[in-house]
Amino acid sequence: MAVIAAIGLLAVWRSLTLYSNVDPEPSMDPRELALTQQVLARVLAGDSAGGVAAGAEPRAVAWALNAARGDSAMVRGWSHATDTHVHAERGDTVIRTWFTTAAMQRCAGPAELTARLVHDGARTRLVGLSSRCVPVAPITFEVQPAAAR
Repeated sequence: MAVIAAIGLLAVWRSLTLYSNVDPEPSMDPRELALTQQVLARVLAGDSAGGVAAGAEPRAVAWALNAARGDSAMVRGWSHATDTHVHAERGDTVIRTWFTTAAMQRCAGPAELTARLVHDGARTRLVGLSSRCVPVAPITFEVQPAAAR
């Protein structure tokens, strides 16, 4: 009986301390999260100029606009997501991935948004967005020659 009680106490103690010694990932710069959320929120409101003014490159805003047209629920989920992981940090460039549960049934795998951010002194720029969940074709412009008169 004492052995069973000891095993039970050991199991309870282990379950309480299992995650207490886990080293948390490096904390994310709050500017990165705020910038990405602000750009996504402006895009969802149809404000592409506001996305650029917030600190995103035009190509990142264009990607987000197309993604919102394709799956606004997924983009809305990313605009509220805070669970992120660093994929890479090289010099001034950081690549982050956000997860959302919004509209996951339409995504084969985790609903991820990858953001590429560049730190330039006190300023942070969002230079790229991508996701395998929301296929976005690149924006192309076709110039037609003027009709001959």
